[in-house]
Amino acid sequence: MTTFTLASQPVDRPRVSGVDLVAPWRARQPLLATLAELCLWALIPCALAMWLDARTVNGISVWIKPAKFFASLALYYATLAWMFGLLPRETQSTRSGRTIIGLAVAAGAYEMTWLVAAAVAGVPSHFNRTHWAWATAYNLAGLGATLLLVAVWMQGRLIARDRQVPLHPAFRLSLVIGARLAFVATLITAGVLASGNGHWVGAAVVNDAAGWPVLGWSRSGGDLRVAHFFALHAHQVLPLAGAAIVASGAANPSWASRAVWAATLAYSAMIAGTFVQALMGRPFLG
Repeated sequence: MTTFTLASQPVDRPRVSGVDLVAPWRARQPLLATLAELCLWALIPCALAMWLDARTVNGISVWIKPAKFFASLALYYATLAWMFGLLPRETQSTRSGRTIIGLAVAAGAYEMTWLVAAAVAGVPSHFNRTHWAWATAYNLAGLGATLLLVAVWMQGRLIARDRQVPLHPAFRLSLVIGARLAFVATLITAGVLASGNGHWVGAAVVNDAAGWPVLGWSRSGGDLRVAHFFALHAHQVLPLAGAAIVASGAANPSWASRAVWAATLAYSAMIAGTFVQALMGRPFLG
């Protein structure tokens, strides 16, 4: 009987557990891990700016948007870096590996430059078509966001094709599906979101001041950011679900894989449900 593990490391690679979320990311992919750390450190000046700068956009501090995106990019970079540890070390030096890293670095750098510049100027970053320069920056940010997703998709393909690292089949499946679902669902939700003039649909109050704490989701109407959030984080949620399924003692790979598919269908239904809910102008859990 074959014994599967979530991740097995060859002797010439760092001894890092596949599900240890505090593992040494720098040993897996130094550049992406360092960028994740820098994004977290960037939250400190953002918090200081919120305290010193009283300007607002959509009823909230102009610095909240950069702070939220720094946090999101930190998780994004950390996830990519961690998943590189589930691939042979030489993969990072291949054309695909270099492309994933390059796209993630370049697109992320542009996204944060644009967001910080808008905050400094005290203007909206998203849906800002008041001047050709800001409209162009917004359109380029859409391209940058797409490139970030392409990096996720490509890494998922590498994991799907790799057989050097003996991952549990159900765990590998969750990694691949998580990457693919994040790519497709985020493209759809973000595409609809970006095509309008705001993230609110039928909201009685069209600002974020009365929204959910931290997330800012509307309490009085539909908010397209909800489905977008869940779609984007399929990249983390489904691998965590896969790890939990395997760790629960699902020794039968076939049963475990079916459980991963069930989790995928449930999560996809939640993305679709919150998307339709927002389009109908109904608040999330409101």
